[in-house]
Amino acid sequence: MFLITIDGPAGSGKTSLASLIESSLTSAGEKVFTIHMDDLYDGWENSLGNSLRDRILAIINEADESSQITVPQYNWGRAAFGEPRSIPTPETLILEGVGSGQSAVREFADISLWLDCPSEIALSRAIARDGVELSELLKRWQLQEAAHFLLEMTESAADYRVKSAP
Repeated sequence: MFLITIDGPAGSGKTSLASLIESSLTSAGEKVFTIHMDDLYDGWENSLGNSLRDRILAIINEADESSQITVPQYNWGRAAFGEPRSIPTPETLILEGVGSGQSAVREFADISLWLDCPSEIALSRAIARDGVELSELLKRWQLQEAAHFLLEMTESAADYRVKSAP
């Protein structure tokens, strides 16, 4: 399995880039699946810790050993994990979202991408996407992701850096 990680701040365009890559590879005949970190986070406060790392590594290990992978599905409305989704192991797996490029995943990634975006633009995009009612949560999230990126040295470890804002 070929593994692509796409990391960067919330609102930088990771989901859009993942969709573009998936569409392009699918058109070329590849079996591709994108896992969004939003499905793997355990809510707002417990998102970027060891449990996320463990969930990502479990998926990668399962892909190496099985023809199926099991993807947890966090239900944000219920604030709990729901039934996981099982899919056939794809030829290319895209991990998209904050935390996808963390150090524990790097040895498995064939290509790691970092999307760079000024924090003010990223925040305004995230609020436009998720709703103004989540503004305070998104501001706190920016602090969490910044601490995570610093600890993990995510940007400097990426194979490619993409500027996502004008």
